[in-house]
Amino acid sequence: MKILLIGEASFFHYMLKQGLEKNGHRVTLMSEGNKWHNIPRDIDVRRDMRLGWKGGLKVLWIMLRNIRRLTGNDVVQIHNYQFVPLKAQWNVWLLRLLKLANGCVVKCCLGDDPQILAMQLRGVPRYSDTFWNGRPQNADLNRERSREQEYPDVVKGWRQTTAMADALAACLYEYYLCYDTPEFSYKLHYIPLPMILPEGTVSVKGRGKRIKVLVGIQSARDYMKGARCIARFLEEAGRRNPGRLDIMYVEDVPYDEYCRMLSEADVLVDQFYSYTPSMNSLMAMARGTVVIGGGEEEFYRFIGEDRLRPIINVSPEYSDEQNVDIISRALFTPGNVERLSAESIEFVRKYHDCCKVASEYARLYTEILNEKK
Repeated sequence: MKILLIGEASFFHYMLKQGLEKNGHRVTLMSEGNKWHNIPRDIDVRRDMRLGWKGGLKVLWIMLRNIRRLTGNDVVQIHNYQFVPLKAQWNVWLLRLLKLANGCVVKCCLGDDPQILAMQLRGVPRYSDTFWNGRPQNADLNRERSREQEYPDVVKGWRQTTAMADALAACLYEYYLCYDTPEFSYKLHYIPLPMILPEGTVSVKGRGKRIKVLVGIQSARDYMKGARCIARFLEEAGRRNPGRLDIMYVEDVPYDEYCRMLSEADVLVDQFYSYTPSMNSLMAMARGTVVIGGGEEEFYRFIGEDRLRPIINVSPEYSDEQNVDIISRALFTPGNVERLSAESIEFVRKYHDCCKVASEYARLYTEILNEKK
């Protein structure tokens, strides 16, 4: 198949492209690089905000210059309702043209959108970065973020792009829950996040005398991710078990350097408010690094996994003492970090290998195209 992927978030489309190409498909990736990540892409539509409205014209000109690559595809997949860095209504018009000039359209449920934020504020899933313990949280910090998803143009753009999509693909269990409603469930599919597996044999971690812990912080988004909250519990667990932990904090490091750090760490502190492993978590787990983050039991039931439990699951619904106890037992029970490391590697290979995930997307694409014949 000839496939056009548009938009990017945390290497999602980049890694999916690798899997699709290994499986024999022809793939073009167009994106703005996901800001400071500067993720590789075939067509670069990064917008220079210093140019004002002229920056938008430049994005349109780049797309026009690449019109042959943007038409005649079997599949167009967009990462969310704002797949190019233009206003919401421009994205709607572009998607209409893309739908006319290509075989089918798949829209991912990925990142903030009006549906996800609205459902989170209703307690779906049970907790998130905007809601836990039965009520909205982080209201001041999330005010501007929530307001953006409530603008009439944004809501209209999201609704129109969602209606135009032949299928909706949720890459996280929590996103699936938000879209599993009568309005959307008939075209909703859950397909796991893709991950490029490291070459060669991956070593099991946790065999040294001290446990090396990496705390990865996105400085501008930590209020959403909560790594510093987990780090506080981790430091308390370390105080109660002196000489057992080496903790290293890093912020916004380049991708290659971050991958090297992940490979050397025994444990990664990731997201406090997530139900399930993120791309960052999976990147660590693929390297045998144990993750402290989101791994709720209902997620394992949802995917049908009855054996592997590789993630040290902390939660904003637990007390501080409970979270400290969970981390202490996980890290300081003899042999447990080694076991979780081995399970992490197995889990990513079983569910998230980019070639396997690409095959699941290809099956979805084939089903849609067959239905449209």
